This record gives sequence, C-alpha cells and structure tokens, in this order.
Amino acid sequence: MDYRQLFRQMGLISRQAMLKMNQQAHSCGLDNNLFLLLTRIVENEGLSQSRLAEMVQIDKTTLSRSLGKLEERGLIVKKTNAQNKKFKELYPSSQALKLYDQLIGFENTCASQALQQLTSSELFQLQSILAKIETAKL
Repeated sequence: MDYRQLFRQMGLISRQAMLKMNQQAHSCGLDNNLFLLLTRIVENEGLSQSRLAEMVQIDKTTLSRSLGKLEERGLIVKKTNAQNKKFKELYPSSQALKLYDQLIGFENTCASQALQQLTSSELFQLQSILAKIETAKL
C-alpha cells in the first residue's frame, strides 16, 4: 500500500472542497478562506483568536490579517476579555449571522454531493478513520 498516495489523495480532496467553498463564498463577498473563519466565529461566539488559530490550523499573523478584513467589512466584532485585557474575544455581527445561513447552505451542499455515494455504515467508518488520522502527530 502506498501511504504517500493516500495522503496526497486526502490533500487533493481537501483542496477541491476549499476551492469549491471559496468560489461559493466569493458570491457573498468573502475570499481566501474568510468563510472558514466566519463560520467558526458564528458557531463559537466569544472565541479567542488563539483558539480560532488552533481550530483552523492557521498561523497567527495570517489570522490577524484575515480577521482585520472581516472586521473592516463589519462582519465581526472584537471585544476585550474581562479577565485578561490582552485577549480579544470574537463575535459575529448581525450581518455575519445572515451570511452564515448561506455559507452553511453551500457547505451542506458540497458535503452531501461528496459523500452521497457512501452508506451510513461507510460514513461512520470514515468518521472514525479520519478522527484517528487527525490526532496523529504530523
């Protein structure tokens, strides 16, 4: 078995999904994976920038730049943490909440198209296998 080929195939699938989501999100005025950040902020209101960076596996400099774009567009609000003034908490704006429904619709469509050929048993197996891979040390 060629492990490298399997690993490359996982990467290809990921890139295809991100490309499709970026194309869909572009129609909402979002580009360069901003949709990914926005959906995580809506789903986890009050999230810290550090935790968001961990969630999406992005470096803090790139994240900061991207959050600046979302803030300029009025899609997120940064609030200072009450216990530690150095930390900023991220909240979606009402405009972001409206966009979220569209973005999740795109994501649901993309996911269902990609996975529709799998049985429920295969989906369960896939979820279990991916969870193991996700926790592997790269």
